[in-house]
Amino acid sequence: MPLIKKFKELNVADWSLVARAFMVVVSVRIALWTLPFKVTQAWVDRFRATTGPVRELDRHTINRTAWAVIAVSRRVPGATCLTQGMATQILLGRLGQESKLHLGVSRKNNGKFEAHAWVETQGRVINGGGVEGFDRFTRLEKHSS
Repeated sequence: MPLIKKFKELNVADWSLVARAFMVVVSVRIALWTLPFKVTQAWVDRFRATTGPVRELDRHTINRTAWAVIAVSRRVPGATCLTQGMATQILLGRLGQESKLHLGVSRKNNGKFEAHAWVETQGRVINGGGVEGFDRFTRLEKHSS
C-alpha cells in the first residue's frame, strides 16, 4: 500500500502519535550521532520521566506507540534499534508506563561482533524483538559501582 494512502487512513489520535514519534526519533537520532552515549542516555532518562502518575497502559496503547516509532524510524536515516528503543522509552514514559531498554551482544557466524537493543514492558518485548535469531543476543547487565 502506498505511503500516502496509509497516512490518509490514520485517525487524529494516530496522526498525533506519529507526529510525536517523529519528533522524538529525530531528536534521539541526532543526539546519538552528536553526543556521547552516556549523555544521550541521561537525556533519555530525563525526558522519559512521566509528568503524571506511573500507571500500566493497555496493550493497544503500548502496541500503537511501538508501531508509531517503528513506522517513523523506517523513514529516518540511521534510526537503528538503539534509536527506536530510546524513542519508545521516552514516549511510553511520558504516558506513565515503565519500560526497560536492554542492550545485547552476539557474534555472527563469521565471528564479527554485533549488538542489538530492545524494549520490554509489562513482561514482554514491544520493540526490537522482531530481529531474526533475536534469542542469540546475550543481554548486557548494568552494574553500579
